[in-house]
Amino acid sequence: MKQYKSNVVKALMLLFAVNLAIAGTSTLSSCSSDNDPFYTVSENDEPRILNTDLADSKLDRKTNYKLEIKVTPTQFTTVTWLLDDHQIAEGNTIDQPLPVGSHVLKIVATTTIGKTTSRTLNVTVTPAADDPTLGTSAAELWVAPGESTTIHKCKNLETVAKVLVDGKEVAFEIAEEGTALKLTAPALQNGDYAITLVDKEGVAFPGGTIKVTTEPKPSMETVLWEGEFAVTWGTPFDVLKDTFLEKAKADRVLRVYVDGNGQGTATTSWWNNLLTGKGDPERGDIAVNGPATWEFVLTDLSIQLLTEQNGLLIVGDGYTVKKVTIE
Repeated sequence: MKQYKSNVVKALMLLFAVNLAIAGTSTLSSCSSDNDPFYTVSENDEPRILNTDLADSKLDRKTNYKLEIKVTPTQFTTVTWLLDDHQIAEGNTIDQPLPVGSHVLKIVATTTIGKTTSRTLNVTVTPAADDPTLGTSAAELWVAPGESTTIHKCKNLETVAKVLVDGKEVAFEIAEEGTALKLTAPALQNGDYAITLVDKEGVAFPGGTIKVTTEPKPSMETVLWEGEFAVTWGTPFDVLKDTFLEKAKADRVLRVYVDGNGQGTATTSWWNNLLTGKGDPERGDIAVNGPATWEFVLTDLSIQLLTEQNGLLIVGDGYTVKKVTIE
């Protein structure tokens, strides 16, 4: 009997051990299963652009715009690149030059069933140091159809072979040692039109916008002083000596309205020519014989001279200053 009971106990203990082992295996299996990754992607997922560091940028024309976009679901998503609403590339990366100007770059991620998301960036592309550029004077960029205008403060015009207005080639001349461009506007409807400069290798450069219109050009002059001031060698016009620099900038036009019978010009307070910096006898005084208007297109040198030589004078003898304006 004792032997029988002993066998029963051993059997029960063995059965308990087996059950415990099974339970442990089941528990371990369950834990392992819970830790297994469970991940599925499909074309039905919403597309996402994963980049967290996208930012506006500025670069010059000769520097390629480079960017890589990370998207999900990767295998079901296509990336397109739109510059000012025109597609310029497709794929997750871009590495190419962009035209000069301020642009809106839109990056669009689209799944195979048409779901989309996008990011928008501002990209500013500046001219390279040796690119041709035009001045920006509003008065010079206002012209009647078929008429001519001269645009000052230009750079690197020696490379220009063609000038286009609204895509139409126009007659042009390069003047003033390559710093001015004279162009003839085509017969167009009143409106604002793009100027394009094309170099000898066929590369096109934006030249800003010109207004071609039959409307009369509005007066853009600001009167700085008006009255009667008799100029003599001992009494130069010095009313604007300390205030003119507040208005003076390169490309602006200083006009001096005079009348009389004498000679003179606009100078710094050191009596040096406003445009050249030269003094008497090379100052370049202008003869006055009745009413006249003197025009001085200010340059960077003019601003430097006015700053270093204590402001503006109008010097000479035998005439009267009637009005001084700036445009």
